[in-house]
Amino acid sequence: MSNKPELLLPAGDPEKLQYAVAYGADAVYLGLPMASLRTPTRGEQFTPGNLGKWIQYCQEHHVKAYVTLNIFAGNRDIDRMIPHLEQLAEARPDALILSDPGVFRIARKHAPNIPVHLSTQANTLNYSACAFWQDLGVERVILAREVPVREMAEIHEMLPDLEIECFVHGSLCVAYSGRCVISDYLTDNTKNSNKGMCGNSCRWEFDIVEKNRPDEVYTLEEDEKGTYLLNSKDLCLVRYLPELKKAGICSYKVEGRTKGVHYVATVGRVYREAIDYFEDHASAPPEMMARWEAELMDTANRGFTEGFLHGKPSGKTIHYQDSQSHAQATFVASVGEETNADGMVRIQGRNRFETGDDLIWMSPKGVFPFKIKDIKDELGFKTHVIQPNQSVWIQAPEGVSQDDLRWSLIRKREGVAVAG
Repeated sequence: MSNKPELLLPAGDPEKLQYAVAYGADAVYLGLPMASLRTPTRGEQFTPGNLGKWIQYCQEHHVKAYVTLNIFAGNRDIDRMIPHLEQLAEARPDALILSDPGVFRIARKHAPNIPVHLSTQANTLNYSACAFWQDLGVERVILAREVPVREMAEIHEMLPDLEIECFVHGSLCVAYSGRCVISDYLTDNTKNSNKGMCGNSCRWEFDIVEKNRPDEVYTLEEDEKGTYLLNSKDLCLVRYLPELKKAGICSYKVEGRTKGVHYVATVGRVYREAIDYFEDHASAPPEMMARWEAELMDTANRGFTEGFLHGKPSGKTIHYQDSQSHAQATFVASVGEETNADGMVRIQGRNRFETGDDLIWMSPKGVFPFKIKDIKDELGFKTHVIQPNQSVWIQAPEGVSQDDLRWSLIRKREGVAVAG
């Protein structure tokens, strides 16, 4: 493959897939809820009946489609996966992402011509484990999040023909690469955390007592509710992309479980710009780096950390304040392609906003700060407040062309708590 690392974005449902493609993904990962770690969302879902169509959509747009089958499978899961694999053998995605040796075995039997990528759920930490999977025919290993960059470079040096992928952005678990059982114990038994139904239990408020060490004092930051000892900040490695490329990473993966289209589009746009910029520059000026990181803060996050990139994280990696994600901006509207006789464009409200608000229009081609002066409802009457799910007409900001409308989003920058 090209020496330029690919940008691999999450596609939790068909809408997110389309935004990922529009905002610069070289590849997306998608899957059925029964076989992947994708939590079901509202709206259209991937199904056995439409999965092939969306794989084809990606490939027609010159974007690779990787299908995830990375749950920790029981006997019944294996039985259900066999017809799924036979269907995928015909749909021909660009790769399967697997973690379980049993799933790997049946994939080689029922979809032998599809390349296999080893999921981060396999917790691959060293060159010997990578070589083991390479000997079995795995083309790419998605390293555990706990592997530091110096060891990534050693793995690449020892196994130069093996593709190596790593996560560069998104939520982090306190469990090794997400192999968690905390949620299984603390939520109802129908929600298996290792089959895509994590309850984010590690984010909850805990009081920690070590009964056998009464003389050892643990200094914890806490509020009146307790402490968030297990609540990690989110991974953000945009400033370290040149270092990762030098270490031999071929694919930069963005985590996106439970995230929406605003997250996928914003993170995709920033990392697309950064990857392209670093192709021609060894480093980025501080003001550019600050702009990238500020825009990433517009999406749901718990603060940022570099994780294990340079070794064991410090206590500063934990988000002690609360269990919620926060954002500097609110996603307030999505934009359609339809325009009226006055040259106004139809938008769909996602959150409340009004005339005079300072807004940001984002398209795959750029970001445009603006204020809305006039808003007209469906009957052509002026209005001043837009509510969620309300369809209205506004004037697009200067510099936005008709071609930019289809995948544009509007946000209002401010501090706001968001779910997930």
